[in-house]
This record gives sequence, C-alpha cells and structure tokens, in this order.
Amino acid sequence: MSVLSPLERIRFHLAGERRAIARAPLAFTIVASVALVCASLAFHARRESNALRAELAAYKEKLSGASADEAKAALDALEKEVSALEARLKPRRLAAHQRQVIAERARPPAGTQYALAVVHEGGCWDCPQYAADFSETFRSIPGWLVSNRVAMGLPERPPHGLAILVGDPAHLSAQESTLLRALQAAAVEFDIAPAPSGTDKGPELLFAATPPQ
Repeated sequence: MSVLSPLERIRFHLAGERRAIARAPLAFTIVASVALVCASLAFHARRESNALRAELAAYKEKLSGASADEAKAALDALEKEVSALEARLKPRRLAAHQRQVIAERARPPAGTQYALAVVHEGGCWDCPQYAADFSETFRSIPGWLVSNRVAMGLPERPPHGLAILVGDPAHLSAQESTLLRALQAAAVEFDIAPAPSGTDKGPELLFAATPPQ
C-alpha cells in the first residue's frame, strides 16, 4: 500500500472538502483551517518565505464566517499554492533517460581525458544528491576525470540552480562545448558563467539552491 506524502494528503483532503462545501460550509471552514495549518507546517519545514506563510494566515482569516462561494474561491486559490509548493519541494534529480543522453553526447575523442569539477553549495537541501547524479554519470563515461567538493557562502547563485563555469563564455574550449551540448541534449536547465580565477582546470558544474519564485 502506497504512503501519501504530507502535501498529497492535503490535496486529497481538500478535494474531499470541495464536495462538502455546499452541504456544510461551517464544517468546511473548520476542517480547511486544519489543512491550512498542515500546509503552513510544510512551508516552515522547507524554510519558505515569510510572504507565503502570511498568505496562509490570510486564507484562514478569509475562511472565518465565509459563505460557500467565498470558501470555494479561497479553496481554489489554496490549491494553486499547494501545487506551486509541491513543485518547489520536489528534489532535483537526473532522470535515467537524461543520464543516457549525456553518456552518449559527452564522449571525449579517443585518447583524450577531460577533467570536470562537480561543486555543490553547502546547506542546499537537494544539491548533494543532484550533484551525485551528475558525478556518477560522468564517471561512467570513459575519458572523464571527476572531482567533487563543497562550496560555502556563494557570492551569487545561478538563476537555474546549476551553472557551467568556464574560462571564457564567449570562447568555449572543445571540452566545454562537449559538456554544454550534452546537457542541452538532455534538457538540463543551466546557466553559463566565467569560472573564478585560480580554480580547477577544466569546467565546473556548480549546484546551488534555487532562488524562491
């Protein structure tokens, strides 16, 4: 028997309460408020912004004494918030088909070795596993030498949460071009940025926390 996640339980519960609005608006208000508290805890567990938590508090206030139509409108808005939260809390992973595409597209020329540094931000909740997915993939490709490290206190996070750091974004080397094309073919979202001076030879994959939407 499958176990529902907290967000899935909230969504399932809200779907049931939608059917009960017309029959018992007051009961819906009470039970929906409980669901909102659960959603608030989910937000807090992932350190979501104060603005989103304030929105949840506003929903609870609106439901107090609301009519059936008003409660339904508030429920519709809440369901959108839960869907958005669910998308943000889903950990990033490299899918099996993406691994396969990268393995096919990132093969170095015969007799060539490419170095790749995989760096993830310390304190980022899903970065270690996401970075490990890439490390495992590139280590499986003959010719790639992969190293790993953790970075603390990033001065700036890449907008997509993943950046390819290169020597000169305007003039990519053969190795950098191979890496970029492989990730593009695998439909991996990333940014390109110049690597800080004095860092690893070859490109880096920098994994960071994604900024709040």
